[in-house]
Amino acid sequence: PNIIEVVTKLVEAGLLEVLFTTNGKEYLTPKQLRREVKDEIMAHGGRVNITELPPILNVDLPHIERVIKALLHEDESLQLVQGEMITDYYLDGIAEEINQTLQSEGLVTLAQLAIQYTFTTEYIMGIIEPRLGSVVQAKLSGSTLYTNGYVARHAARVRGVLSAVLRPTSLAQLVR
Repeated sequence: PNIIEVVTKLVEAGLLEVLFTTNGKEYLTPKQLRREVKDEIMAHGGRVNITELPPILNVDLPHIERVIKALLHEDESLQLVQGEMITDYYLDGIAEEINQTLQSEGLVTLAQLAIQYTFTTEYIMGIIEPRLGSVVQAKLSGSTLYTNGYVARHAARVRGVLSAVLRPTSLAQLVR
Protein backbone atom coordinates (compact mmCIF):
# COMPACT_ATOMS: atom_id res chain seq x y z
CA PRO A 1 0.00 0.00 0.00
CA ASN A 2 1.11 3.55 -0.73
CA ILE A 3 1.14 6.40 1.78
CA ILE A 4 -2.24 7.74 0.65
CA GLU A 5 -3.88 4.38 1.39
CA VAL A 6 -2.17 4.18 4.79
CA VAL A 7 -3.34 7.68 5.76
CA THR A 8 -6.86 6.94 4.49
CA LYS A 9 -7.06 3.75 6.59
CA LEU A 10 -5.77 5.58 9.68
CA VAL A 11 -8.36 8.33 9.19
CA GLU A 12 -11.15 5.78 8.67
CA ALA A 13 -10.10 3.94 11.81
CA GLY A 14 -10.19 7.20 13.76
CA LEU A 15 -6.49 6.96 14.63
CA LEU A 16 -5.49 10.08 12.72
CA GLU A 17 -7.20 13.40 12.20
CA VAL A 18 -6.30 15.33 9.06
CA LEU A 19 -7.48 18.51 7.42
CA PHE A 20 -7.59 18.83 3.67
CA THR A 21 -6.05 21.85 2.01
CA THR A 22 -8.24 24.03 -0.17
CA ASN A 23 -6.76 22.55 -3.35
CA GLY A 24 -7.37 19.00 -2.06
CA LYS A 25 -3.86 17.87 -3.00
CA GLU A 26 -2.45 17.80 0.53
CA TYR A 27 -3.55 17.27 4.06
CA LEU A 28 -2.17 18.26 7.40
CA THR A 29 -2.84 17.51 11.02
CA PRO A 30 -4.48 20.05 13.34
CA LYS A 31 -1.17 20.18 15.24
CA GLN A 32 0.69 21.14 12.06
CA LEU A 33 -1.92 23.79 11.21
CA ARG A 34 -1.52 25.22 14.69
CA ARG A 35 2.26 25.42 14.19
CA GLU A 36 1.79 27.10 10.82
CA VAL A 37 -0.67 29.67 12.21
CA LYS A 38 1.80 30.57 14.98
CA ASP A 39 4.61 30.81 12.42
CA GLU A 40 2.54 33.16 10.25
CA ILE A 41 1.76 35.42 13.20
CA MET A 42 5.48 35.65 13.88
CA ALA A 43 6.32 36.11 10.18
CA HIS A 44 3.95 39.09 10.11
CA GLY A 45 5.71 40.74 13.04
CA GLY A 46 3.10 39.79 15.63
CA ARG A 47 0.03 41.20 13.89
CA VAL A 48 -1.91 39.47 11.13
CA ASN A 49 -5.49 39.67 9.89
CA ILE A 50 -7.03 36.21 10.12
CA THR A 51 -8.63 36.62 6.68
CA GLU A 52 -5.11 36.74 5.19
CA LEU A 53 -4.27 33.28 6.52
CA PRO A 54 -6.44 30.96 4.33
CA PRO A 55 -4.66 31.75 1.03
CA ILE A 56 -1.25 31.70 2.73
CA LEU A 57 -1.82 28.39 4.54
CA ASN A 58 -4.06 26.89 1.84
CA VAL A 59 -6.66 25.91 4.46
CA ASP A 60 -10.28 26.99 4.87
CA LEU A 61 -11.04 29.79 7.35
CA PRO A 62 -13.19 27.66 9.73
CA HIS A 63 -10.19 25.39 10.42
CA ILE A 64 -8.00 28.43 11.07
CA GLU A 65 -10.63 29.99 13.34
CA ARG A 66 -10.77 26.79 15.39
CA VAL A 67 -6.98 26.85 15.83
CA ILE A 68 -7.06 30.55 16.73
CA LYS A 69 -9.72 29.94 19.36
CA ALA A 70 -7.53 27.25 20.94
CA LEU A 71 -4.43 29.47 20.79
CA LEU A 72 -6.25 32.36 22.45
CA HIS A 73 -7.46 30.04 25.21
CA GLU A 74 -3.93 28.76 26.00
CA ASP A 75 -1.65 31.70 25.28
CA GLU A 76 -2.27 34.94 27.19
CA SER A 77 0.28 36.79 25.05
CA LEU A 78 -2.11 36.51 22.07
CA GLN A 79 -5.32 38.44 21.50
CA LEU A 80 -7.86 38.83 18.74
CA VAL A 81 -8.63 42.48 18.01
CA GLN A 82 -10.85 43.59 15.14
CA GLY A 83 -10.20 40.35 13.26
CA GLU A 84 -6.43 40.49 13.79
CA MET A 85 -4.21 38.24 15.86
CA ILE A 86 -1.91 40.43 17.93
CA THR A 87 0.97 39.43 20.20
CA ASP A 88 2.23 41.18 23.32
CA TYR A 89 5.63 41.68 21.70
CA TYR A 90 3.95 43.57 18.85
CA LEU A 91 2.26 45.84 21.41
CA ASP A 92 5.59 46.36 23.21
CA GLY A 93 7.08 47.41 19.87
CA ILE A 94 4.26 49.91 19.33
CA ALA A 95 4.86 51.34 22.81
CA GLU A 96 8.56 51.78 22.00
CA GLU A 97 7.72 53.51 18.70
CA ILE A 98 5.28 55.81 20.50
CA ASN A 99 7.98 56.67 23.03
CA GLN A 100 10.45 57.50 20.23
CA THR A 101 7.86 59.76 18.59
CA LEU A 102 7.21 61.48 21.91
CA GLN A 103 10.90 62.02 22.60
CA SER A 104 11.35 63.70 19.22
CA GLU A 105 8.05 65.62 19.00
CA GLY A 106 7.14 66.09 22.66
CA LEU A 107 3.39 65.71 22.13
CA VAL A 108 1.07 63.26 20.40
CA THR A 109 -2.67 62.62 20.62
CA LEU A 110 -4.33 59.25 21.00
CA ALA A 111 -6.35 60.01 17.86
CA GLN A 112 -3.14 60.41 15.84
CA LEU A 113 -1.86 57.10 17.19
CA ALA A 114 -5.18 55.35 16.50
CA ILE A 115 -5.01 56.45 12.87
CA GLN A 116 -1.34 55.52 12.55
CA TYR A 117 -1.81 52.00 13.96
CA THR A 118 -5.43 51.45 12.79
CA PHE A 119 -6.79 50.77 16.27
CA THR A 120 -9.50 52.48 18.27
CA THR A 121 -8.40 55.22 20.66
CA GLU A 122 -9.64 53.04 23.54
CA TYR A 123 -7.38 50.20 22.45
CA ILE A 124 -4.41 52.58 22.06
CA MET A 125 -5.13 53.80 25.60
CA GLY A 126 -5.05 50.18 26.76
CA ILE A 127 -1.64 49.73 25.15
CA ILE A 128 -0.18 52.92 26.63
CA GLU A 129 -1.59 53.09 30.18
CA PRO A 130 0.17 50.02 31.59
CA ARG A 131 3.43 51.15 29.98
CA LEU A 132 3.34 54.80 31.14
CA GLY A 133 6.44 55.66 33.12
CA SER A 134 8.28 52.55 31.95
CA VAL A 135 8.37 52.01 28.18
CA VAL A 136 6.44 55.21 27.41
CA GLN A 137 8.22 58.09 29.15
CA ALA A 138 5.37 60.61 29.11
CA LYS A 139 2.32 61.90 30.91
CA LEU A 140 -1.26 61.41 29.77
CA SER A 141 -3.73 64.27 30.04
CA GLY A 142 -7.14 63.55 28.56
CA SER A 143 -6.32 62.14 25.14
CA THR A 144 -2.89 63.76 24.80
CA LEU A 145 0.51 62.34 25.65
CA TYR A 146 3.33 64.77 26.38
CA THR A 147 6.84 64.71 27.79
CA ASN A 148 8.29 66.74 30.65
CA GLY A 149 10.65 68.34 28.12
CA TYR A 150 7.69 69.57 26.08
CA VAL A 151 6.16 71.23 29.15
CA ALA A 152 9.52 72.75 30.14
CA ARG A 153 10.05 74.23 26.63
CA HIS A 154 6.62 75.85 26.64
CA ALA A 155 7.00 77.14 30.20
CA ALA A 156 10.33 78.73 29.21
CA ARG A 157 8.70 80.31 26.16
CA VAL A 158 5.89 81.78 28.30
CA ARG A 159 8.40 83.07 30.88
CA GLY A 160 10.41 84.67 28.08
CA VAL A 161 7.38 86.42 26.62
CA LEU A 162 6.15 87.62 30.01
CA SER A 163 9.57 88.91 31.05
CA ALA A 164 9.78 90.95 27.84
CA VAL A 165 6.46 92.71 28.48
CA LEU A 166 7.12 96.26 29.67
CA ARG A 167 3.57 97.59 29.85
CA PRO A 168 0.07 96.17 30.30
CA THR A 169 -0.66 93.90 27.34
CA SER A 170 -3.77 91.97 26.34
CA LEU A 171 -3.69 88.19 26.27
CA ALA A 172 -4.52 88.24 22.53
CA GLN A 173 -1.32 90.19 21.84
CA LEU A 174 0.73 87.77 23.94
CA VAL A 175 -0.58 84.77 22.05
CA ARG A 176 0.64 86.22 18.75
